Amino acid sequence: MRALRKGDRGREVVDLQTRLLSLGLDLGNRGIDGVFGPKTELAVRAFQQGTGILADGSVGEITWREIVEADERPGGRLLYVRQPPFRGADVTELQRMLNDLGFDPGAVNGLFDERTARATKEFQRNAGLMEDGAVDDGVFKVLRTYATQTLGTHPFPDKNGGYFPEDLFSGTIVLDAAHGGQDRGYVCPGNPGLTEADLDLAVAQELAQILPAREVLLTRSGDEEVSNSDRSYLANSSGAKMVISIHHSHHETQGAEGTATFYFNRLGYESHRGRMAATYIQKGVSRALGTLDVGEFGRSYDILRETNIPAVVLEPLYLTNPRELEIASDPYYPAAVAEAIAGALELYAGRDAAFITV
Repeated sequence: MRALRKGDRGREVVDLQTRLLSLGLDLGNRGIDGVFGPKTELAVRAFQQGTGILADGSVGEITWREIVEADERPGGRLLYVRQPPFRGADVTELQRMLNDLGFDPGAVNGLFDERTARATKEFQRNAGLMEDGAVDDGVFKVLRTYATQTLGTHPFPDKNGGYFPEDLFSGTIVLDAAHGGQDRGYVCPGNPGLTEADLDLAVAQELAQILPAREVLLTRSGDEEVSNSDRSYLANSSGAKMVISIHHSHHETQGAEGTATFYFNRLGYESHRGRMAATYIQKGVSRALGTLDVGEFGRSYDILRETNIPAVVLEPLYLTNPRELEIASDPYYPAAVAEAIAGALELYAGRDAAFITV
């Protein structure tokens, strides 16, 4: 979709304002006028901040999707397992209530998946309801009679402190090279042969050769376009233990620099293992490349939200920064990043806490 931002006018803005108003956000005295003015921008920022997504005041694909999902009221539709899954605020509230009652739906991600259906069936069995895993207004009413008065996101405590209780490398790890096919990602102006898509794949392929896992799966092994839903489906259906997604950063300002990693965090819920793994990878890659350690951040990117296993998105450097572009242009660069990730994951698997506290 075309991003909406301050200064835009028309029916799309009317639709946006109508949805913002229904969510209880203030549009000022002018209300729904079809003009994306300062009050609408403030309302969008307030929504973004409350949802935990980038609060830039513009409405792109992620913000629009979150606004649409936020309008789904509990009991307003029948929820059941399907592909693609139901998604929305009603699913998020269901998962929160199940969590509060001790039924584990997995990540509170607003996606009605198999794990959420299993937790629903467990609740239905304990409450004497029909055990079909489907949720309508009647199930929500029963849930409310059992759930705590003040609902929060109370994920089950991680007894392992963000680590895996078993050997991380005893199972499958999925490596996701972002972009591909017609989606080239960022293309370096001075060197059109150097693209984000190619670098992502080169790093993933190098990592696949050296990662000491029982099995390594690539979401793409060549220059092909793979949808976000297909990437997530591969990870979920493979029974993998973890997903590592490789991206590269770019910015309109050449001064932007450094390494950053991301783990799943949405509406107060976060992945404990995703965050800990991101911390190790962040330290390992930034130290190996000599880049600025920007840090680890909670985000709700598709690959983080739609996979029901710990996932990390890595952005090793900025292709728009001259110094970091020179690093990325080195033929050894993909191998250097891969070795740093593999080494960091081995330390993570071994619970070497000293590595991340130095």
